[in-house]
Amino acid sequence: MRVTTSKSKNSESFYITRSYVGANGKTTSTTVRKLGSLKYLSDMLGTDRDGVMVWAKEQARI
Repeated sequence: MRVTTSKSKNSESFYITRSYVGANGKTTSTTVRKLGSLKYLSDMLGTDRDGVMVWAKEQARI
């Protein structure tokens, strides 16, 4: 599992995704969990983007 981000004009969102090889032999990924936006997570954790990324990677590891 890994952490991916999606950036738009006004925000950035963090997701935990899982990649796997499908039955047809192609690599596919699916979203396991949406962690939240950068603003929400920064306020919740009291840290900046780098701290949010460390926390998100730990959540993906678990």
